[in-house]
Amino acid sequence: MALRRLEKPELPAVKICLWEDLTFSGMDIIQKASTTEEIKQALHQLLSVSLDGTDPRAAILLDLYVYTLQFAKSHRFNKEQTSGFFSIVKRLHQACTGTPLGNVKECFDYFLELVLCNSVRLRLDLSLCYQGMPETPPAVEEEMPVVDQDEVPPEETEPQGEQAAAPGHELRQYIEAQLAEQVSELKTSIEGRIQAGEQQLNLKLAALEKSKGAKSPRAKKK
Repeated sequence: MALRRLEKPELPAVKICLWEDLTFSGMDIIQKASTTEEIKQALHQLLSVSLDGTDPRAAILLDLYVYTLQFAKSHRFNKEQTSGFFSIVKRLHQACTGTPLGNVKECFDYFLELVLCNSVRLRLDLSLCYQGMPETPPAVEEEMPVVDQDEVPPEETEPQGEQAAAPGHELRQYIEAQLAEQVSELKTSIEGRIQAGEQQLNLKLAALEKSKGAKSPRAKKK
């Protein structure tokens, strides 16, 4: 029987998440909710989130959404920031749970792309043309005075592309460093808990085997 090679599924495309899940009117409902129960009811109304407490997965997902909104509120995010932040967390969770295979690096890179994509806002220059009306002449740009290259100081002759790319590159490196540190701390904490759990389980098994041996007929005859 030929073995089938399992391949990791592709992650969804990175795009701007503003008003994607929580719309402008939906954020009004979220902001009016003051208690945890009211937030859960608002999420159920807006996203059809299950409120079934007997389903562990639904309960964990609901807690994730509630804690995300509480975090945004405690840090005084506005409507736009809260909507974008909520959708980033939602999509990251979907990417992490979309496959049982190890995809930590892929999800980490996907998270960075989401953050960078939603940290930069786009500006649209719109021009309209009406039938029967003369076109508006384009705005005349003021001519900049020509400066002799010899008069420019050496520090001003650096390429503009490197200057424009430096802040974004530094921001990416800073985000990657911070997230890598937090992931490492989380991994260490989880490994420590797993080891402690294994030690407790081994102690309980040893005690159980010891008690069974003491109660056996052979142990009584001796």
